[in-house]
Amino acid sequence: MIKTIFLLAVLAMSTTIVFSQATREQRIEDSLIGWQKILTLADKPKLFEARGRTFSIKQQENMHRIIEWMQKSYTPVAGIGTYKTRLYASENDFNPHQYGIDFRVWNVSYSPEYLDAKGHFKPVSEEYNRFDVSVNMIPGSYPISFINTPDHYIFSWPADGFVTGDDLIEDDKIDPRINPNVYNYITRINEKQTVFLAPGNKLPVVEVSIGEYLQLAEKAFDNELQKEKERINNQWEDQKTRDKVLLIYLENSDTRYRNTVKQLREKYQDNLQDQAILRDMQPRAHDFYGDVDPFKIDAMAAKLKHYYPVYKLEPGVIEKCFSDQPQWIAISFPYKTKEDGNQEYEMYKSVTENFNYEYAWNYFFDPEKVKGKPYKPANEEQMKARIGAYRRISTGQKPAAISQASLPANVFFMDDFSGNAAGSKPAGWYFSSTGKHSLVTEIKDIPGKWVQLGYNNDLSSTKMKKPLPENFTLEYDIATVDFSTRTGGSVVLYLSSYPLRTDGMEDKNGDGTTIELTITSGYEGDFDNNNYSGAAKIDIHSKPSVNKDNFSEGIFYTYALREFTNKKNKVHVSLNLKGGELTLFLNGEEAAVSGDFKMTYGKPCISCNLPAGTKFKTVYWKNNTTDAENVDVYISNVKITKEYIDL
Repeated sequence: MIKTIFLLAVLAMSTTIVFSQATREQRIEDSLIGWQKILTLADKPKLFEARGRTFSIKQQENMHRIIEWMQKSYTPVAGIGTYKTRLYASENDFNPHQYGIDFRVWNVSYSPEYLDAKGHFKPVSEEYNRFDVSVNMIPGSYPISFINTPDHYIFSWPADGFVTGDDLIEDDKIDPRINPNVYNYITRINEKQTVFLAPGNKLPVVEVSIGEYLQLAEKAFDNELQKEKERINNQWEDQKTRDKVLLIYLENSDTRYRNTVKQLREKYQDNLQDQAILRDMQPRAHDFYGDVDPFKIDAMAAKLKHYYPVYKLEPGVIEKCFSDQPQWIAISFPYKTKEDGNQEYEMYKSVTENFNYEYAWNYFFDPEKVKGKPYKPANEEQMKARIGAYRRISTGQKPAAISQASLPANVFFMDDFSGNAAGSKPAGWYFSSTGKHSLVTEIKDIPGKWVQLGYNNDLSSTKMKKPLPENFTLEYDIATVDFSTRTGGSVVLYLSSYPLRTDGMEDKNGDGTTIELTITSGYEGDFDNNNYSGAAKIDIHSKPSVNKDNFSEGIFYTYALREFTNKKNKVHVSLNLKGGELTLFLNGEEAAVSGDFKMTYGKPCISCNLPAGTKFKTVYWKNNTTDAENVDVYISNVKITKEYIDL
């Protein structure tokens, strides 16, 4: 029987949350989705053969055990998990007998094409993150195909710590041994992060010396020469033509190869016993044309560890790899942080911290230690607490700090984050799990709880009813840290009256109005010169266009903000909308009123008030700080009050 787990999909499709700004699509980011299929005893493996290799029943049963353990150790978040056992058989690389499991976590969506007949999630095509468990394989290594034969397997393996391109890992952000949960085992960080489980904690590989590498290369040329002779004989019947074509090959290729090997032996005659370390990760026979030295590593490449030591399997290992007993097992996965989003980070946390490597090692290499003992995840209580937090978010069980139902009649919304623990995600608020996260914190010498805003990652309330009243006052506090640059903390408040699509995004095809209020703290040392940059800026845009000057639409206002600086690091902001007129107050004092706003080229506004009946459906805050890596910015004490117009 196929057991399908969907912890969110059915519930979310049958429940309407009238106060939530986070749409169903957005809530996926914080939701526990699970596996598309849970492996059961009914899933019996079948004998599988391909390219002369056999994926035996026992080998597949071993992989089934790993799938079961992984599903107990990891529940996919913000995506749906799949697994597939694979036999890796290459005709050209002469790799040893290799097999394993391809685990993937796919994006999901409520779009009809990605739901099955029962409304369950299906994977979104081509959108997935992957990690692997493989047997008798060295992830991140490269077979040296022109040398390999069925009798010996040679490969280059980037140095520990080698990374490149999008996989670049900053040294101060990662444990050089991956995680304490795997300290007892062999680890490798290069293009992938890999944990190896092997008997005696030793991989059956040995270094290949420069001398041996040159000898194997020369032998490979013998094989290539024989193949070329066979190709020539099959292509031409005339012996003279055969001899002529072969002579050309010998002069242009074979002789050059062998001369290069001879020259390299002479050049490295005092180092032939040293390990061969190559400049190219995937060397070819053509590397022996003599144009470059395959062993010469320049200084920059050495600094970046962009060099490739050569290894081979120990004698007899190739034959052992065909047995049902794994010679070694590799668990490989990409490095991920919180900024990569919940889906990828939860995958990384679970595979590194919750998969029980000790149990797996004993099961395969010292089975008496776990005989009769069931598998349990590592750090299980920590895992349950972390997963439990996702479960509460996805089912709406995590309450906001302040109950909106208990507010006074004229208070539309309020939150001071007082009910949140420092370091937690603000309850009742949404931000994308991809990018810089927002978190609740405390600020020295400033009372209360604050949300430290993640850079350029919109923060919106899921408890705030929409739309806002037509007449309201929206208040909040902003704080920043001391700084020595021209500007410090900067926060954008964005309001929009445009209707929302089903995915929660604004539909700007029709009429609507947006307000963008940017509050930026300035450096007091610039008070007396033209460099002072502290400012409150308001941009208002509407459709249909009224305030249009030389094809540019909108009205604007900039206020030189001296109330918020590196020394005066807290300001109270109040935006009042009444009868279509907008007024900005800073620390209780009027700073701007919409009647004073100008168009793009300085002309007075044509229509200074907001269009009649404007009601805002989108409200969010965003960290806009120039030096966001070093200067933090915070908000708190958010309050929206209904305003009444005297008749």
